[in-house]
Amino acid sequence: PQAKLTGADYLRLTPPPHRGVRYQLIEGELVRMAGANDAHQVFVGELYIEVRTQTRALGLGETRIPPFDVYIDEHNTFQPDLLFVSSERRHIIRNRGVTGSPDVVVEVLSESTRQRDFETKLPVYGRNGVREAWMADLHAQTVSKYIGDGHVMMLAQVYAADEVLTSEAMPGVAIDLGPIFALIRGVALPDG
Repeated sequence: PQAKLTGADYLRLTPPPHRGVRYQLIEGELVRMAGANDAHQVFVGELYIEVRTQTRALGLGETRIPPFDVYIDEHNTFQPDLLFVSSERRHIIRNRGVTGSPDVVVEVLSESTRQRDFETKLPVYGRNGVREAWMADLHAQTVSKYIGDGHVMMLAQVYAADEVLTSEAMPGVAIDLGPIFALIRGVALPDG
């Protein structure tokens, strides 16, 4: 079997993100990322505006979107669709990405990533100390919030499109999902 790649290999082998090709290192394997569809971009953009606005107003921390690497452990470098790092842990944000685990990550599920997001990435987030992972399903119009205990991520709540998502990792943040999901209802979703 081929040796697992490391974060150092990832830096050496991947082109700069401005070249339009993005990769993730998942369990030591370099995986090329597909481009995001319009609904995905609208959802992530609107969620980013909400999270960033609220966390800044509350002085809670920093929010980032891709392309921005998360060097979560030796064999895993991810690009979650959105991440949040608390002010107390701001030191883990570097010029090329985050070294360690963000407090909150968001993954927007697609047919091509759904299995990997749940079976591989979610456990990696859990064992590396991510406090919350939000898994957004644009077809079902839900966001599933998982809470980490330092070892595993456990499903805490599934929010419907008309509910307000709250976060223990970002106290005081309340995301009204209704307006965000309303924006993507008029956007064509791919099958899946």
